[in-house]
Amino acid sequence: MAYHIQAVNWRGGMAYQQDAVLIAPKIYQHQGWISRCYDTGQFCVAVADGVSASPYSSLASRTLLQLTSAMYADSGAVDFLELQHRLNQALTDDWHDGASSTLVCAYSVGTEIVLQHLGDSRAYHYDGASWVCLTQDHSFINELRSDGAASDDDYASCYGALMGYFAVDRMTDMSAVELASHQTLNLRSGECLLLCSDGFYEVLHGQFLPMDDAISLKQWLSNSIDQIKQIKQIKPKQQLDNISAILVRCIQ
Repeated sequence: MAYHIQAVNWRGGMAYQQDAVLIAPKIYQHQGWISRCYDTGQFCVAVADGVSASPYSSLASRTLLQLTSAMYADSGAVDFLELQHRLNQALTDDWHDGASSTLVCAYSVGTEIVLQHLGDSRAYHYDGASWVCLTQDHSFINELRSDGAASDDDYASCYGALMGYFAVDRMTDMSAVELASHQTLNLRSGECLLLCSDGFYEVLHGQFLPMDDAISLKQWLSNSIDQIKQIKQIKPKQQLDNISAILVRCIQ
């Protein structure tokens, strides 16, 4: 199998970039486009979104991707529980306690793609006709819904709180990381996998533009960002959440 990968890591007016993207082995945390074409099926990509309410969220997302890249290089796989342990080791001083980030990660194993996620960064699959969300946010509202304690119409400001994420925690509480999801999938020629931060999908409500072989991945991402700006009716100096996304298209 062969894949083409395109990414965007765009700072939408926020004071700093708390998102980071990984196209292994490189990590990007700035405004711009990243493109890379693979001649083989071996890849590891990820989007980390630092939790804005936590201290040093940008450091948390970047460090998490550095650890993800190193782990994949060493073993060809990513273990989220081990990632949490290594994050605590990497940021051990009291100064960084509480720094946290979400993570969605995909990497190839033979002809399969392993997909893992924790938090509210998401993964979507395009089968040639439509986009389908592959992940469910680890949020308080989804916990309530799974227990039958809330309906789709129920919502309060606290319901959006995250229940699962990576965090620098000297108490080494693994309960939040244990919520992580794990699945495998196969991409056929022309099909796409999208990894993105909440800043990318929440404005569009998952109603993404169609994708076909005639459009480049970069153009699709550019059109999507233009659509986000139009929906939000961006004004000068108006802040928009950071937008990070990685597109993987199977080309063979």
